[in-house]
Amino acid sequence: MEIYTSLEDIRDKPAVVLAIGSFDGMHLGHRAILGKVRDEAERRGVESMVITFAPTPREVLSGQKEIALMKADEKIAAIRDTGIERVCIKHFDRAFARIGRDEFIERLLTYLDLRALVAGPDHHVGQKHEGGIDFLRETGHARGFDLIVVPKARYKGMDISSQLIRKTLKEGNIADVNAMLGSSYRISGTVVPGVKRGRSLGYPTLNVTPDLASCLIPAYGVYAVTIDLNGRTYPAVCNIGVRPTFIEDNLSIEVHVMNEELDHQYGKAIGIHFEHFVREERKFESQEALIEQIKNDIETCKKILTEEKCQR
Repeated sequence: MEIYTSLEDIRDKPAVVLAIGSFDGMHLGHRAILGKVRDEAERRGVESMVITFAPTPREVLSGQKEIALMKADEKIAAIRDTGIERVCIKHFDRAFARIGRDEFIERLLTYLDLRALVAGPDHHVGQKHEGGIDFLRETGHARGFDLIVVPKARYKGMDISSQLIRKTLKEGNIADVNAMLGSSYRISGTVVPGVKRGRSLGYPTLNVTPDLASCLIPAYGVYAVTIDLNGRTYPAVCNIGVRPTFIEDNLSIEVHVMNEELDHQYGKAIGIHFEHFVREERKFESQEALIEQIKNDIETCKKILTEEKCQR
């Protein structure tokens, strides 16, 4: 896959079928659009292409920090996995947001031989959302490209969107999040030293510092997860919270890897895939009660992950 940071980097004016958008999270709606781009490009004998943005237009226009559902490199990898041949990652700022709809289309046609634009039903281009579907259809007819509208993907009667996934993730409904994503929600981070309390309880953990600038943390609680570490995948239990039993108030992400003793992992990159929500975080009256609950959590997670593996 060829990757660009601006349209000006494209020198050969390729014939393409194109999609434009943030594609944050690469949920089922995004995958439907990119799948249509790929299939339509193949049918027409041209290349498939995506223009995406960083940061998101919503973040720039609102002036409020919006934590992405995936890092830029993860999004690129997900786009590559759909079979898209070219991607332009455009830096989005207020100057770019002020570009009018006609100028935006003119820029596309200067650097691309655009054969078709694939979009969702509420897609728009240009400042203040002025270039909607009717404009794109009429402009395409006049300028020689087709508009292909892909219906929104739906889940439990709702349109799937990155905003809905964020809301659902904060509520801890991992099963719904994963269903809308079409894959397990993942955060990445680094293994760091902890206070070694898990080891003293008989259940050593890997303490993880996430990339908070680009990772949205699920709701506090215990989760059945798998982790990527050192090129391997391990089944594990993850606790997110503030460890109320020990009267602490700092966010902690701890992972207990089942059936493995993993020492000396400090500084290693780790990926955590959230498979199922097990229970909410709560305070225990004694250390013994906590240990008993950890045992139950591990058995629950073993059963969940074993069943999940058998279904794949």
